[in-house]
Amino acid sequence: MKYWDFRESGKPRYDYLAYTDGSYLLPKNFGAAACIVLDGEAGTIIYKWSEVSRYSTSNRQELAAIIHALLHVPEGSSVLVRSDSENGIAQLTGQVRSRKDLDLVQLFRQVKKERSLQVRLEWIRSHSGDAWNDYVDNLCIEALDLFEADGTLVREGVDPDALFAYICRTETF
Repeated sequence: MKYWDFRESGKPRYDYLAYTDGSYLLPKNFGAAACIVLDGEAGTIIYKWSEVSRYSTSNRQELAAIIHALLHVPEGSSVLVRSDSENGIAQLTGQVRSRKDLDLVQLFRQVKKERSLQVRLEWIRSHSGDAWNDYVDNLCIEALDLFEADGTLVREGVDPDALFAYICRTETF
């Protein structure tokens, strides 16, 4: 079993930090999800990802980004996930119960349990000047711009089975 380490400040130290973001453009009916994973000690990026999806929602994009980040840290890790999605965090922590996006909420719980992850979800205000939150927001924007410019291959919606299979196929740990 892994225990939290506490620094002098009393705040928990995490093996990894993840920043996630999702967006959706309703008129064009596509959106993007993005995440970065940082080493908890050095604070350097060890993984980054962004992807465009059609026929989804902003909340599904946010949840997909969180799950994607969790699948790119080693098993048994402690992870602090920072997201600007209040609704997504509320769903994942059980503060809000809804059938909407239940498949992704269940996938989050499955990933957390099967990979023995200690996960803390933290809301961060969007566009508040946090450099890493702005970074993942820009990854979403770049993915959307790239898709508009050349029609890069896009996934149809956010399917939890496809998300899990794709991520496990490309996992580096």
